[in-house]
Amino acid sequence: MSPQSLIRTTGEPAPSGTDPQVPCRISVIVPTRNRHVLLERTLAGILAQAFDAFEVIVIDDASDATTRAAYAAIWQGLDARFRLVQLGATGGSGSGPSQARNAGIELARGDILTFCDDDDFWTCASHLSAMAEVFDAGLAVDLYIADQVAVTHDGTRERAHWLPALAALVGRRSRDHARGYLLPIDDLVRAGGFAQLNILAVSKATTAAIGGFWTRTSYEEDRDFFWRAADAARALFFNPDIVAQHNVPDASRQNNLSRSFSQAERWLLSVLVSQHIAMTVRSSAIRTMCQAYEGDILRRLSQYWSGQGRHALGLQYARRALAARVSFKWAMYTAGLATRQVLRGRQA
Repeated sequence: MSPQSLIRTTGEPAPSGTDPQVPCRISVIVPTRNRHVLLERTLAGILAQAFDAFEVIVIDDASDATTRAAYAAIWQGLDARFRLVQLGATGGSGSGPSQARNAGIELARGDILTFCDDDDFWTCASHLSAMAEVFDAGLAVDLYIADQVAVTHDGTRERAHWLPALAALVGRRSRDHARGYLLPIDDLVRAGGFAQLNILAVSKATTAAIGGFWTRTSYEEDRDFFWRAADAARALFFNPDIVAQHNVPDASRQNNLSRSFSQAERWLLSVLVSQHIAMTVRSSAIRTMCQAYEGDILRRLSQYWSGQGRHALGLQYARRALAARVSFKWAMYTAGLATRQVLRGRQA
């Protein structure tokens, strides 16, 4: 069932703030669920933008009745550029971030799509204007990346730059535009990591070409979307300016979706996402990166299960890791696990 049909069948009111007469160049998509206080801060960062030809589509993914009432109150102070769409029944289980974002993508009127999570916020009032300048510069840019800081729940700055290796890589070059640098896909892969959605913009055409977000996972769906979009884009652009603050989820709390999975489950989902990226992209550099990352995660799973006393499972993942990423050191580690497993069998 498509996101649009999910919205239509809920019986909830029509989207708030819809006005086809409002000029729209950029669509900002914000998924949310039961976070009205944090969402208000996110919206304030968007409202502070100097660029005004945008719309904001907030997808409320089955928040409870109290939160939906709070959202309605927030919308009393917003203008017609801000749309509130209720996805799913009040207090329901929710459709997940991929489905919620896809619902926003289907409703978007802008030809540039950007995103912000409801627990993060933009800190730079020129973020959208800089983005629009680059997309309008005749560079055939389909994917735009900026930079952000990462802050823990107690206010400690965990990362001063989200993509420090990328910033260092391009810092030695001349700018291709006043706002930053065109990026070959191989350089983006070499820098490692990926641009979180708060600092990412993608052309609507490219988003449509890759089918939006992959709805089979609710973990690392942003990494999956990023690399598939980067692969499909005509040109990539990096603006090294800090434009947002990412709030790192508190590991001691389980209200964040990514923290609701066990560590082993997160690793398994990471492997799945890597395989999905590799099977859908054209770039050999991205595929090689995904295979190497998969090998690293499988090694962690091997060591994890061996540490839990599940030696046969540890050996199974060790062999899979070796197939994904061959190294002499890991081959010796795997051989050691196999030898110990044989000895245990003889002693049984």
